[in-house]
Amino acid sequence: LICLGAFSSIEEIPENIVHDHEKNGLPRLSSFSDSEIKKRLNLYFKFFIVRDPFERLISAFKDKFVHNPRFEPWYRHEIAPGIIRKYRKNRTETKGLQFEDFVRYLGDPNHRWLDVQFGDHIIHWVTYVELCAPCEITYSVIGHHETLEGDAPFILKAAGIDHLVSYPTIPPGITVYNKTKVERYFSGISKRDIRRLYARFEGDFKLFGYREPDFLLN
Repeated sequence: LICLGAFSSIEEIPENIVHDHEKNGLPRLSSFSDSEIKKRLNLYFKFFIVRDPFERLISAFKDKFVHNPRFEPWYRHEIAPGIIRKYRKNRTETKGLQFEDFVRYLGDPNHRWLDVQFGDHIIHWVTYVELCAPCEITYSVIGHHETLEGDAPFILKAAGIDHLVSYPTIPPGITVYNKTKVERYFSGISKRDIRRLYARFEGDFKLFGYREPDFLLN
């Protein structure tokens, strides 16, 4: 958006504009013809950022179902009730979606029918293998959230735009893997449900160099 001249700095860009392709003028790849898609995949600089799979799911849960009122109309009032109806053992409980419900949904081998119902919103928690197709697309760079302070400037330089834009300052410790947080969120969740969740995201753990969370699985 800065390179297009829409904004002069990253700090000026509203969050809702970043994620709304109808407003930000950045077309989705799927909006092009097959030949135009192929052209872009062959010629464009391509990258994506990965994160520890379980920390990523915790972040998605907090951002979409707990903390951000911008997502409330759909995530909390449409998706959350659907997950609760299917996966909560005690449906008489009146509290909102719990992380345990979310884990059961994601680890269920038969989750696909709900994914279809939820549509594009599932991009926040499907596997990187499904979302980014790293085995089919030759990416220029794959960065890591945990090393973003170094990866972000490298990506901008590799893309040839480091003279146009710089990555904002990252608060100390915000990208560091937090084992204590992961243990806290998964406490009380059955080993069966955790193992089923890991089975779904095992490809992400192995493909991008993340250690198996044996402290949760064993």
